[in-house]
Amino acid sequence: MRQEEPEPVYRELVDALADNVVPMAILCATMAAAGTYVWSIRPDPLTTAASLLCTATTFVKIVTILHHRHHRAAYRGAALDRVRWHEFVHFVTTVAVCLSIGLFSVAVYALPYPVLHLLPIAITFGYSGGLIARASVRPHIAGIAILCLIVPNMLAQMLSGEHHLFIALILMVFAAAGLQSVAFVYDTARRAVMLRLELEQLARRDPLTGLLNRLALREAFEALASGVRQPVVVHAFDLDGFKGVNDRFGHLAGDRLLALLAARIQSSIRDDTIAARIGGDEFVMVQLGDEAAAWCLARRIHDQLTRPCDVGQAEPVSVGLSLGYAVGQLPDVSLEALIQQADARSYAVKRAGGGIRGPEALVDEPAITFVPVEVLNCPV
Repeated sequence: MRQEEPEPVYRELVDALADNVVPMAILCATMAAAGTYVWSIRPDPLTTAASLLCTATTFVKIVTILHHRHHRAAYRGAALDRVRWHEFVHFVTTVAVCLSIGLFSVAVYALPYPVLHLLPIAITFGYSGGLIARASVRPHIAGIAILCLIVPNMLAQMLSGEHHLFIALILMVFAAAGLQSVAFVYDTARRAVMLRLELEQLARRDPLTGLLNRLALREAFEALASGVRQPVVVHAFDLDGFKGVNDRFGHLAGDRLLALLAARIQSSIRDDTIAARIGGDEFVMVQLGDEAAAWCLARRIHDQLTRPCDVGQAEPVSVGLSLGYAVGQLPDVSLEALIQQADARSYAVKRAGGGIRGPEALVDEPAITFVPVEVLNCPV
């Protein structure tokens, strides 16, 4: 029934299980009222015990949902194994509720009061509708739960005599229809989540280069700032001679060049380094590390981006690079302040002919002065 789910989609669908507290509260109250009503007509220990069991399991399910809602932010960023465990807890509690409803149904059918026999059917199909609407985001949970609800009712009808076989057949048909509805609702929900995540991704990515845009850069920096205290570096750079490429070969060649250079940037940085395109040929990188690590990355980026590129013309094209970087301490420093410092150094080095410039403690002149890699212990 389930299709292959990308991890972000899976996380979203599991998170949707926390939106089920109101139906469970209604079910809890309904089971308590149903048990009281049956007791008022026929004080039967089995139906009373089944009613109390169902009320208790429903209450546990409500506590599970409330715990999920209270820790929702932590669950969204939790390891995948923790998310799977939480899904399993939802599965166990949901099946427990449905089995207790099934037990209550069987106990009521055993009473010699036909008017009461409508009660478990009403509860079963009422809660089945809720499962289809709310739990189909995890189809294996909803499907097994529906079977746990309907199969006891169906078996009880079959054992009640020949005249009840038709009712059992109807229950079987509705069980099959319910499973089909679960599959349909799940597929609809999965597609909706995938579309929303894709749109969110597009809203945070530069469409030409695939790098982050300004919005995503700010969000990523804020996420870093909310963590432990650590040094951070912001690199700002643009391309020297890029306008000449556009003028000589056309904007299509310029776009190809930007895409190629963005790919080189991505291959030159680690997973914890953030790269963004914030303008035409303007880029920003956010790196966790000290001044020595900043110089190593700046040197590597300069080497990679100034190599000739094949953009589909008769000859390879090359551009220069003017890069400035600023070092700060999270969470004390802001992204805007670091970009402003890095920009100022980038403009200064551009006026001097291009290259790299960081804090004066490391580079005294605006023009690039490469420090040997082995001296700074730069990672390869």
